[in-house]
Order: sequence, then C-alpha cells, then structure tokens
Amino acid sequence: MDLYISDLDGTLLNSQQIVSENSARIINNLIARGLNFTIATARSYEASRNILKPLHLKLPVILNNGAFIYDPVSRKNIVENYVDNDTANFILKHYASKNIFPFISVINDEGKRKIFYKGIFNKGHEVYIKSRKDNNDKRLTKIDTIPSLNKYKIINIFAIEKDSDLKSSYELFKNKLDISCHYTEEIYSKGYFWLETTNSKANKSHAAQFLKKYIGADKLICFGDNLNDEPLFKLADEKYAVKNAYKELKALATSIIGSNDEDGVAKFILYKITPK
Repeated sequence: MDLYISDLDGTLLNSQQIVSENSARIINNLIARGLNFTIATARSYEASRNILKPLHLKLPVILNNGAFIYDPVSRKNIVENYVDNDTANFILKHYASKNIFPFISVINDEGKRKIFYKGIFNKGHEVYIKSRKDNNDKRLTKIDTIPSLNKYKIINIFAIEKDSDLKSSYELFKNKLDISCHYTEEIYSKGYFWLETTNSKANKSHAAQFLKKYIGADKLICFGDNLNDEPLFKLADEKYAVKNAYKELKALATSIIGSNDEDGVAKFILYKITPK
C-alpha cells in the first residue's frame, strides 16, 4: 500500500496560496478511487482549515511540522507534541538578549489557542500578520510582556528575521537543545527566514513514520519545495520536488515535477497511478 504526502505552501498551493480547482478535482477523484493522500504542513489547523476545504481528505494530516497529527474525520488530534517550559524559557531568554521578538503559539487550559507577539518589527512580520488577519485568524494576541507560560501548553516558538540575524540562533538551538528546529526562507517574504522550534518529535519525518504505520502502508511517496521538507525526503521511498523548489531539496529528489502553479503534484500522481 502506498501513502502519498504533500507539503502545502509552494508545493500543492499555488502562488495565490490556494489549491487550484484543477488540483482539487484531480486529487478528490483519486481519493474517491482509493488514493491514500494527505498533507504535511508547517501551518496550524487554524491557518490551513479554509485552505484544505476543497480537498476531501480522509486520512490524518500533519500540522505545525508534526507537532500535531489531526484526524479530519473525528475532528481530533491523534498526536500532540509540546515544547517543555524549561526549553521555551531558554529560547525566549536568548531571543531577548539579541533583541529579537518571536511569536509564541500556545494552548490554554480551555483548549483555546493563542499566538503571542509584541508587534510588527520587519517586513517578514508584516507579511505573516497580514496573511493571518486576512484569514480571520483569531489566535493573534498582541502583548506588552510575555505572560507566564506555566499556564499554557507551548506548541512552538518562531522568529522571522534576516538570515544574518537568525542563523547563529539556529545553530545554537540545534546543537544545545533537544528540539526540532525548522529553518527556512520565507517564500512569501523573500530575504527573511523563519526559525521554528518545536518538540523533538514534532517534525515531518517522525509524523510520516507514524502515519505510515497507522494506515499499514509499506511505501511512502512525498512532495515538497522547501528546506523543512528535507526530513520527509530523507525518509520517503520516492520524493518529488516541484520545479520551484530549493536546489538543496531538488538534490535529494527522485525527480523534478511541474511547479506549484502548474498543478505539478496532482498531475504527477494522476499520471503515476493511471494504467498505461
């Protein structure tokens, strides 16, 4: 049994940040015929819910780079991975020393999600905040000081800065802390980089391994475009990079397929599984 997993932004989503009608039609027809297809994204449930509506997904989806695995049928998380408080406090203290203002994604005791942020300090912040507000994301919570995190479950902490301001933090966290670090250039605000820190089990590779076992698949086929897809590519039996992917990911790919604006993923799957 084959399991197909696609990244969203820059891969299945086109430049307008949507699943095209053609891609949705192709994938939904294939799912109806028995295709085991799902998504692995850095986005949260709130940030991907409306985007995924055109797709008739039946399998659990990987969210927040693997922090959550969400079942769209039962509408519940079947896997949850949080950042411990000591780790979170170390990260925040480090950012404060560098005058970097990160975003902190949390869940309170009532199950309500919030994204704490101090303000907009660069173009990367502006693009991120605008995209979330355009999608009526109610998690955004502007603060003057960071509240006590003991009251919350911490999903992730992420900073959006220039590479020159963030690369050393990435190296420090990666080498010193037992966490997953996702470091990649922002595809919607070129020149800015996104550094996300999550639980060590919160990565696409670990989540894909879980899903593969969960549905009893013996082969994993994946699609991606960005650096946070590398763990998934290293795990997969077959991996396909869209034409617009980073060269580092293309180097790991089985092959290069059409771009995200050419319905590359959907057209490739249709061609691959259609009897010749």
